[in-house]
Amino acid sequence: MSTARLTLLSLLLVACAANGAASSGTVPAAPDAGTRAQRLTQARTWGYQLTGYGDAMLGPVRRSPFDVVVIDAVTDEGVAWTPTQLRTAAARPGGARLLAAYLSIGEAEDYRPYWQASWTASPPRWLLGGNPDWPGSYAVAYWDPAWQALMLRQLDHVIESGFDGVYLDLVDAYEGHAQRPTARADMVTWVCRVAAHARARDPHFLIIPQNAAELIRDPGYAPCVDALGSEETFVYAMNRPTEVARQQALLADYAVWTAHGKPVFAVDYADTPELVSRTYARARAAGLVPYVTVREADVLTPGR
Repeated sequence: MSTARLTLLSLLLVACAANGAASSGTVPAAPDAGTRAQRLTQARTWGYQLTGYGDAMLGPVRRSPFDVVVIDAVTDEGVAWTPTQLRTAAARPGGARLLAAYLSIGEAEDYRPYWQASWTASPPRWLLGGNPDWPGSYAVAYWDPAWQALMLRQLDHVIESGFDGVYLDLVDAYEGHAQRPTARADMVTWVCRVAAHARARDPHFLIIPQNAAELIRDPGYAPCVDALGSEETFVYAMNRPTEVARQQALLADYAVWTAHGKPVFAVDYADTPELVSRTYARARAAGLVPYVTVREADVLTPGR
């Protein structure tokens, strides 16, 4: 058995043990915590907004009809949300919506609270080159223990704020490390480490990776994750239909997710009415939970 497999098995055993044992670091479960996974599976609508909330009580989220909403882990000012703010935003008639915190575990961002100004001149060993498509974002050696420790501290803040789960971005970063033979396995191990860490504190905490749908074919991955968020199934940002081959490949991967009982939350980027309507219809016909919005993710776009 490979070292990566042994590491992954160890992480899964830790996660299982955490489900049955409390510790001084365990977060008390919310009254409905035991139904989070079921509520996630039953969700039919969702939204995704990372900036531009407008007020401290997350007005756009409170006014939305969505079953699940992904927001940034911190306010526009970089301050952690409080449990009261999140409870207020989640409340709605008929039962609270689920709130997941956005957290990039495959790239670093220089506008985050964890960023240190000294890194520009003297970067840590895990900080690699900048992302030309997203100024302020940097590739990282996501397998590096120092980077992982930094992200797990951010995850702790998410849990302490009272989120129902975490929405992990840049899980597909392994695709940019073709020169590293273990890059794919390293990402599976990393996501499972995130899951084990979170569930040791909150056994019902939800883990939702974004993209890298094909990782579900790794037998060690499925126990670590609860659902998939996936971009650009039918429409690239912005308003550009995707290729049939891409759609077919993704839908084949999605079928594996649903066979495992894990829902797929699809986000496409369009704002022309006809394309928006067609995208919602195609996604629902494919058994996905759809959301169509703008690339900036700075508004909570009304659903269909």
